[in-house]
Amino acid sequence: MAAARHSDDLIGNRYRLESTIASGGMADVWRATDLQLGRLVAVKLLRASVIDDPIVTERFRREARALARLTHPNIVPVYDCVEENGQVALIMRLIEGKSLRELLDEANDSDQAGMLSVHLTVHIGRAIAAALAKAHAENIVHRDIKPGNILIMQQGEVLLTDFGIAKPLKSSKEDGTDLTRVDIMMGTAKYLSPEQVQGRDLDGRADMYSLGLVLYECLAGHAPFKEDNDQATAVARLQRDPTPLSGIRSDVPSNVIAVVNKMLRRKPENRYNDCNEVAQALESAIKNVHDAMTPVDGFTPAMSAPTTARPRPVLNDPLMPKKQPRTLSIVETDDTPPPPVAKRDITPRGVVRTDNSLPRSQQTSTKRKYIPIALLLVAALVMSVLLWRGLQNTKSVPGGAAPVVVNDVVVGPVSVVGMRSYDPNGEDRQENEAMIPNLTDNNPATSWTTVCYGNQYFGSKGGVGVIVQLSGIGIGALAATFGTAPWNAEVFVSTSEAIPTTLDGWGLRVADSFGAEPGAATFPVATPARNVLLYMREAGRSTSCSNSNPYKGMLSDLSFTSGK
Repeated sequence: MAAARHSDDLIGNRYRLESTIASGGMADVWRATDLQLGRLVAVKLLRASVIDDPIVTERFRREARALARLTHPNIVPVYDCVEENGQVALIMRLIEGKSLRELLDEANDSDQAGMLSVHLTVHIGRAIAAALAKAHAENIVHRDIKPGNILIMQQGEVLLTDFGIAKPLKSSKEDGTDLTRVDIMMGTAKYLSPEQVQGRDLDGRADMYSLGLVLYECLAGHAPFKEDNDQATAVARLQRDPTPLSGIRSDVPSNVIAVVNKMLRRKPENRYNDCNEVAQALESAIKNVHDAMTPVDGFTPAMSAPTTARPRPVLNDPLMPKKQPRTLSIVETDDTPPPPVAKRDITPRGVVRTDNSLPRSQQTSTKRKYIPIALLLVAALVMSVLLWRGLQNTKSVPGGAAPVVVNDVVVGPVSVVGMRSYDPNGEDRQENEAMIPNLTDNNPATSWTTVCYGNQYFGSKGGVGVIVQLSGIGIGALAATFGTAPWNAEVFVSTSEAIPTTLDGWGLRVADSFGAEPGAATFPVATPARNVLLYMREAGRSTSCSNSNPYKGMLSDLSFTSGK
């Protein structure tokens, strides 16, 4: 049996081991220094207890070969593979961040019930779908997609790791590449596809199903199948579909739910054809979609002011973890049960139905009067379908290629290069633009204000705001000081150089806050942004306005602090 490794051991006369950063059943991961290039790396070594097992050793070698040819922004890169004295060492990039498993467990520790925001969930799904599309194109199926094998960097970078039980999509009994038997389930029980449970031949759609289970857990706060033991958990997906997401969270858009549902269809032929289609579907689902907790048309005077009672929030895009990030490895497991969470009633509230608007004596009983209305509704529905199809065709990619869904931009330090007012529902799309310099003069006595409105929700507009333009794409925090109250504001971001002309064009909000008194507020911007929109949904009364139009929004300071 090979000797156990210790600190200061030298691997390949080049990599000096420093400390163990993670351990699994088969391998340990060490923090090490590359003496030749003077950089920190991660070194994965088989444990001494399994080093003499030829199947385990060959599987480890195969992981190295698989990763070596998988060059992709969303796959942990392998720098080197060293073999000495019969032991294989995998040299990889050292990851500073968190696994998705840690992120979900930390959310469970809080009052968020383990849920991630829709925006972050789709961001993770697009990245991993793109990584899997690359692996499948290289004839590799991962077979162990789970939160512990998805790593998230502080800057929002998402990486797939641990190809330890990957196998070729196409192999034969003679080529010796498949080291598993068809009657053995490989992977983690909670995230197996139905075809893995049944021991059937696999293709990339097995990974697609497992990714669907991960996205479901991010949105629901728990895995869809969890029984008394691993075998029962694995078999459960053969007998039933997951509980509908729409009955668990009301803020998940229906088109996002539709993508996850299609990924989780029990028969592979009923899912998407490949992970490129998944990435494209997620991209389409998140575009022009508002957070369901914010009405698309904004707040109206008939709605009660949301200053005293607000919806229960979900974890809001924690791409920069609140707890100190640690070095991650590729041997994390999902077998450790999360800490117990108090059960809560997730039954959706019933729909409130209003009484008939007319007295019974004034209601008609002639059903024929509804026929013209029905015909008009049918015609409108047909026109809507045709228009939708036309819009879909205009968005198609020439040649049928899937859109690029991986961020290829550099996220780094940024500074404010400009500000402008934003009134997407106004005639000139501006709001007191001449006062914008008051936000950049470093004088707290000066301010930018909206015009005066008849109600606190900016009349029929539903909101107005200010755009902060950055020197590049970055993350950080937006600070604002509100001069009237109560106030209610949301933050949206965009990475394009062009400013979205409509609020729909900004996508989901990334942060929000409200206050009953004038004062300062900070909004975390953990999603990469080139333009940051502070959109005010509610404003307080101002003595400078008339009695007929007493409401005005006011900002005495607005700034952006770049993240590291």
